[in-house]
Amino acid sequence: MTISNDFEKIATKNKRKNRLKTVGISVGVMLISALIIFLGLRSLTERHAEMVKENYLLRSEIAYPNIDYTTWGFEANSEFTGTFYSHRYKNIDGISVPFEEYQGNYSIIRPMSASQNEGLEEGDSNSSNYTHGNLYKVPIFYNVNASAKTVSMEVTQDISKVAEMTGQAVEVAITFDKPYTYQEITDMVPDNLLVNWYWIGTSSTVDTANLALDAQLGFAPSSINDYEADFKNFKSNLKKAIESGGIGSQYSIEDETLSLEDDAKTYLKNNSNYKTATFSGVILTGRAENFAQLEDKDWIYASNIGQSVTIQPYHTLTK
Repeated sequence: MTISNDFEKIATKNKRKNRLKTVGISVGVMLISALIIFLGLRSLTERHAEMVKENYLLRSEIAYPNIDYTTWGFEANSEFTGTFYSHRYKNIDGISVPFEEYQGNYSIIRPMSASQNEGLEEGDSNSSNYTHGNLYKVPIFYNVNASAKTVSMEVTQDISKVAEMTGQAVEVAITFDKPYTYQEITDMVPDNLLVNWYWIGTSSTVDTANLALDAQLGFAPSSINDYEADFKNFKSNLKKAIESGGIGSQYSIEDETLSLEDDAKTYLKNNSNYKTATFSGVILTGRAENFAQLEDKDWIYASNIGQSVTIQPYHTLTK
């Protein structure tokens, strides 16, 4: 009897040990699984953050008229959410003026939401656009081939107004009456005005006056003024954006549609050579009085004022 009772005690003890071992293993597996899932989700979040960054940096090379950035970084809100940000500015004839900060959210899902601050709202009797955040005035490009039913903004002629802004450096979007080559633009623009950005225009019949800033395609000349290299770099970046699906946005008004990808493909197809490549507009900056030379020029379809800054004694202008 004593032996039997001993065996029962041993069996019970072993069962308890096995049960504890099973529970321990289960808990261990759950903890390891949870850790793997946690690390996997964090890695996914990091990849999505990187995608937001890469998309923004590439877009900055092919869009955003006369908008550049000084810094960028990430601000995590949690292990699985955060915000990519970039501090930006505009160059107005060598003077750096602030512009809306870019913000793009990321998470374990892949949203790439752009900053609401850079959204545009109409003003001045439909003749101006302003950013939502700090109400910076944004220069407007117009589509000379826009279908009348898609037009909502007034086509402006602001050159005469610029000349009255004495003591200021001014940013102006010039829409050409037709596309011109780099050399033709260089010959047309006075030497005391700075070309800050080239706009490729659109092959659609949709009004471009209200296009988002990241939907206006073009590029800024480099500081070394090497147009051939700048144009080749722009083409390369435009191809990357097409291949990555980064410019798949479409804008529809009435029954007319503007496709950024179609515009990019059409431009690359028709403008393979930098010497014969044409542009539909430019951003010019300079002293207000220097714009008077452009009054009544027949190659200007429209002109629209953007940001301006009072010239201080310590400013050094490019032109």
